[in-house]
Amino acid sequence: MRPIMAEVFNSWQGEGGSVEGSAFGRRQIFVRFAGCDLNCVWCDSREYIDASRVSRWRYEVEPFTGKFEYRPNPASLDEVIDAVLSLDTGDIHSISYTGGEPTLQVKALKALMERMKELGFDNFLETHGGLPELVKDVVHLVDYASVDIKDETASATEDWKGLVLREVESIRILKEAGAKTYAKLVVTSETKLENVRWYAELLKGLAPLVIQPREPIDVSQERLMKFYSEAARIMGRKNVGLSFQVHKYLNVL
Repeated sequence: MRPIMAEVFNSWQGEGGSVEGSAFGRRQIFVRFAGCDLNCVWCDSREYIDASRVSRWRYEVEPFTGKFEYRPNPASLDEVIDAVLSLDTGDIHSISYTGGEPTLQVKALKALMERMKELGFDNFLETHGGLPELVKDVVHLVDYASVDIKDETASATEDWKGLVLREVESIRILKEAGAKTYAKLVVTSETKLENVRWYAELLKGLAPLVIQPREPIDVSQERLMKFYSEAARIMGRKNVGLSFQVHKYLNVL
C-alpha cells in the first residue's frame, strides 16, 4: 500500500466561506494525492490528474515557507506521516486530504486518516464526491468534508447529471455519519440559473452550499448574486454562502 502522492504542505484553507463544515481561514496540513478520474476544464492541479505521470512528490521542509524537497513515487505511508508531523505547528485545525481525488487511493487514504486520528488530529476530506462507494470506506474517519457539485460547464464527464447525483449521495453518506459537510459549486459566466436551482433542490435540507466563481473570475457580480439569491430562496437564507480562492490572492499554497 504505497500511495502516489503529489505534495504535503502547511497553509491556510482558502476556500469554503462561512458555512457549517468550512475550515476557511484555518491552518491545515494539506496532503495532496495524485490522480483523478474527472477532467474539469478549470482544474488547477492538472499536472496531477494522471497519477502514472507523477514520478515524484514534494514535501515542505519548513512550515509555511514554500521550501520543498522531493522524493520518488510511490511513497511509503511512513514517509507521508513523517512529512505531516514535521509540519505540525501546534495550531493545526485539521489535516486536509485533497487531490486529484483522494478516494481513488482509498486504502492509503484510510490508513493515513486512521493514523492521524490516533495522533489527535481531525480529518478534513476534499472530494469531488463522484465515488460514494469509496467515501463509505472512510466516512467513519471524516470530521469535516467539502464535496463538489460539478456544474455542467466543468465538462468533467459525459454523464454530468449522473455525477451530480452521485455527489449528492456522497454528501448524504457523510452527513448521516456525522461529518460536518458542505457542497462547493464552482460557477462561470456560462452557468445556467436553472442548473443552480436544480442543485439547490437536491441539497435542500441536506447540506449548505457555497458558490465559488472560477478563477480567473469571469462571472459578473450581478450574475453571481442572482445564483446566490435563487439558491438561498430554495435552501434557506442561512444555508448558502460565497467562496473565493483567497489563498491565490495572498499568493500562498
